[in-house]
Parts: sequence; C-alpha cells; structure tokens
Amino acid sequence: MLSLILQLMSDSLPALACAVCGNLGDDPAAGAILAGTGLLSVAPILTIGGGIYYVYRKTKIDRGGADAPTDSASGAAPQESVLPAAD
Repeated sequence: MLSLILQLMSDSLPALACAVCGNLGDDPAAGAILAGTGLLSVAPILTIGGGIYYVYRKTKIDRGGADAPTDSASGAAPQESVLPAAD
C-alpha cells in the first residue's frame, strides 16, 4: 500500500497543480492571471522595502546626515523652530 501511495505521489507533475501555470496555451487571460500573480507576489516586498527606506532617509535627515537638505545661503541644515511664531 505504501509503495502505491509513493508511486502516485512521484507520478504527479507539480506544474499541472496550478490551473494557470500548466495551461497557458492560447488563452490571453491565462497570461494576465500569471502576470498579476507575479505582481502581487512582489508588491509586499516592495512595500516593506519602501517603508524601511523611508524610515532610513527620515532618520538620516533628522540627524543632519550627508543627504540632508541644506540652506543655500549658509550651507547649513535649515533650522525648524518648534516654538509658535511671535506676534
């Protein structure tokens, strides 16, 4: 019985397990579904990477790193006041 189960498992083709991947053929919708699957697989990685890059840039600018925007007249980083404007 075990040998029968192992034989059945080894004969199945993994590519035919996916309804789209195994049967691209002439159907244009199959290619669109496959492209959408690839896009949705990459989207979380890009979102997480973008968030990490944003935090990295934000902390670098807040600390006055090399990529921080500078005041064109003095060359120093612009100073932003946290106090309310005087009347």
